[in-house]
Amino acid sequence: MRGLVRLIILLIVVVGGYWAYYVFASADPNDKFGVMINEKLPLSAREYACTKLKERFGDINAPNGCGEFAEWAPKPVAPAPASVPAAN
Repeated sequence: MRGLVRLIILLIVVVGGYWAYYVFASADPNDKFGVMINEKLPLSAREYACTKLKERFGDINAPNGCGEFAEWAPKPVAPAPASVPAAN
């Protein structure tokens, strides 16, 4: 029984550690395993991770699981000014 408890604790530490690496140090916001872990977490943890990823990577396409949060919404584009006909 102790072995099973230790294995579960080890898995939690490994998965949590990789998620922390993905959020705070990964060079790729679309890291396959980081995205997979992040998608399975509760809403508040995903929102925190997505906010940190947005701070670190700026204007990129949202990684899977982050597109639903406001910070990843596309910025509104101002319409081009209407051209004024030149006076003759």
